[in-house]
Amino acid sequence: MALGPSAWAAPHTPTAVTASGAGQTSTTAQPPAGNAVPREVTARWEFDRASEAGVNSVPGGPAMTPGGGARLVPGAGFMGEGGLLLDGKRGYSSSAVPVDTGNSFTMTAWVKADVEEPTRRMTLVSAAGNATSSFRVDFVPALAHRAGGAAWEATMARTDTAGSRTVTAVNAGAWNSGADWNHLAVVYDAPAQQLRLYVNGQFGTATCFDDNGDGAADDPQCVPAVPAADHARSFTAQRSLQVGRAKSHGTFGDHWSGAIDDVWAFRGALSDRQIGYLSTQLDGLPTEVPHIPEAG
Repeated sequence: MALGPSAWAAPHTPTAVTASGAGQTSTTAQPPAGNAVPREVTARWEFDRASEAGVNSVPGGPAMTPGGGARLVPGAGFMGEGGLLLDGKRGYSSSAVPVDTGNSFTMTAWVKADVEEPTRRMTLVSAAGNATSSFRVDFVPALAHRAGGAAWEATMARTDTAGSRTVTAVNAGAWNSGADWNHLAVVYDAPAQQLRLYVNGQFGTATCFDDNGDGAADDPQCVPAVPAADHARSFTAQRSLQVGRAKSHGTFGDHWSGAIDDVWAFRGALSDRQIGYLSTQLDGLPTEVPHIPEAG
């Protein structure tokens, strides 16, 4: 599959620098070992049954309710028989929040846009509180992103207030065209206070270019893209899980335009290898935590 355009994917060999000063280097955050919360699948929405659009494959798990004209369409998904189609204006799907977003959790999904290069921020998944989303995963186009290139972002809010402090993990690695399928995974490791974002199973760091070798970014406005955010803490979202939109300042917006399929929720932080496994499997994937030797 073709790779999507990105300013960070240019054929350079940059030196890692920060935006704040010469001689300082950015670092690729590594996932910490260990996790205090046992891993458990709490929800999986496969969007395969036209007669039961939001059925949960986990017994007793909350069902999804499509809204705003969202449709389950046979053949429109990446895995199985169907997928969820959203119009980018009103469409979404929601459920009770299947995990405690104030503790360790993992969310994964397959997603594609209806155009190759989206020109506005669009949300894949979020968990709504009263005023804001406790976490959200967005596609951010080149014109909107602070470092100038298209990317994926995971953002976590500390409190359920419009002006809450947030942290953001940015994945700018090689990802498929927006009009093709990409696998997204967000992991919150509460004991480590770390938020991680994976695209197609990869931890995609992108550094700022320093072609003249002076230890400073060629573009003084450049901010390195780091797919892990430290000092992450979140509140427990009590309202709803939202597929295809997010809440900000008490209002929903940033609706997804395209298709979403096979959305998973896990209690606990999955490992790199478990995320990689989920991103490479096709039909017939059992609804269980991946059993991978030495997964950590």
